[in-house]
Amino acid sequence: MTHDRRQQLLSGLIPITAIFLGILCASLLIAITKVSPFSAFRVLIGSGFGVSGKVWPLFITLANSTPLILNGLAAMLGFRVGVFSIAQEGQYVAGAIVAAWLGASLRLPAPLLIPLILLMSMLAGGLYGIIPGLLKVKLGVNEIISSIMLNSIAVLALEYMVAFPLRADAGQKAQSAVIPQSLWLFQFVPGSRWGLAFVIAIICAVAVYFYVWRSPAGYELRMVGEAPGFARYGGIKSDWVILRTIVIGAMLAGLAGSLEILGNYHRIMTGFSSGLGFDGLSVALLGGSHPLGVVIVAFVLAGIRQGAQIGLQISLQIPRELGGVLIALIILLVAAQNIYCPLLEKLINRIGDRSKGAP
Repeated sequence: MTHDRRQQLLSGLIPITAIFLGILCASLLIAITKVSPFSAFRVLIGSGFGVSGKVWPLFITLANSTPLILNGLAAMLGFRVGVFSIAQEGQYVAGAIVAAWLGASLRLPAPLLIPLILLMSMLAGGLYGIIPGLLKVKLGVNEIISSIMLNSIAVLALEYMVAFPLRADAGQKAQSAVIPQSLWLFQFVPGSRWGLAFVIAIICAVAVYFYVWRSPAGYELRMVGEAPGFARYGGIKSDWVILRTIVIGAMLAGLAGSLEILGNYHRIMTGFSSGLGFDGLSVALLGGSHPLGVVIVAFVLAGIRQGAQIGLQISLQIPRELGGVLIALIILLVAAQNIYCPLLEKLINRIGDRSKGAP
């Protein structure tokens, strides 16, 4: 077994081990509530992913994974270029605001207006991403600090827009007008919210893979993130590569916001921002900063939350926050991988030696 193969195997085993250990820890918490952990996880899996012929939960989970995939891809690009940006929440909100505003105010044929809304939302997210990018490469401002501030600004802008310029009525909850039904994205199963938006997210994941690993720009991106000294020696303009990558990721986060408006909510309202942008960081971390990993983890996390809300809380009266606790434990265990990584490396080395016929 080659060294690269062993590293790939280790990268795959880390999140699997973290999930397994997280389930063990969550089982202890469930046992405190005097509910069988086996029953709880059976209900969670059934309600989140669908078993025994029940496919409706699966459709809902696929729909809920859509914004997680796009925000995870946005965070992944930042990680790959060596930037830990957490600005996806603000970019996601910016894209949603633009989508709700254009969808309610413009009167164009749907085949023209839908692509226009998606492009303008991506542009809004990209422009919002330029700010922390420029602060990072030109002034050396920490991207985490600037991202937190910009996220707060975006959320406050959202609250202002739905309370005043975009407000549809004087109801108790501030919200914009519902966009015309002709702009609603096609759903494969009516009522499930799983449809064209999910397909767009998968296409973006494939495009990001080819961009990062099969293009000259992707090669520059990986060199800047993995070997900045080598990149400078090779004549790569690191500042430009970082800024370009941050903006591309921000455009994906803006696209996630617009897809939620066109394919799910069909309007924007107070409390629209539910932390999906921050969830993208978790998806990227657990997915090993790889598009395939991002898609898989987004699906798993969406299923866990769906199962916790529908299954645990309704069926077993276990607080749905347990799903969030399980996700937090998994992330914590991934961050603490140095504890169990040596054991995994020994296991991989032993398997590799046996494959070579070593005694």
